[in-house]
Amino acid sequence: MVMDPEHGTVDSPGNPDELQLMSGAAQAVARLNSLDLMVAVVTNQPGVAKGRFSRELHHAMERKLVEGVEAGGGRLDAIYTCLHHPKAKLEELRATCDCRKPKPGLILQAAREHGLQLTGSFMVGDGVTDIEAGQAAGLTTLFVGPRKCYTCDALVERGSWPNYWVENLSEAVDVIAALEHGDHASVSRFVPHCSTLRQSS
Repeated sequence: MVMDPEHGTVDSPGNPDELQLMSGAAQAVARLNSLDLMVAVVTNQPGVAKGRFSRELHHAMERKLVEGVEAGGGRLDAIYTCLHHPKAKLEELRATCDCRKPKPGLILQAAREHGLQLTGSFMVGDGVTDIEAGQAAGLTTLFVGPRKCYTCDALVERGSWPNYWVENLSEAVDVIAALEHGDHASVSRFVPHCSTLRQSS
């Protein structure tokens, strides 16, 4: 994400120079790799459709993402990207599609192409649409971010309560690793309850 100080908004990066990995992201991916789990990125990227940047820049940003994860010892097995937007400037990308989150089209595509069992898979994301897409596909969902009332309200409003709520990617991997080993008791503290979230905000 990139902060626009002039307008006080947050948006996706528009070129490779703006793309920065979150702290600990590559190491988190490496830990997932060590669990013999496939790691795929599922992302909405309407910047090309909106005319913000070219397909070439988009591919360059994907390459930087892959290389950044590899530099930190991790490996991304696949990237699935929805380039569509219902109000796209480019006619060929103007669509109400099945691949744009919160719809689960890209997750289902990944499952088909890689023989994944969705009921044993996980969706880790920092947006409500991530949780919605994961739930629609039958995945165990982990919301990453601070426990704030407005986020809680947004999740409740959309009927998208995650299975687990963690502060960062490292905690997300802790939860996944425990679940992979059948240890549900140790991750019970990450099961979110709205009243608890409100008290901690």
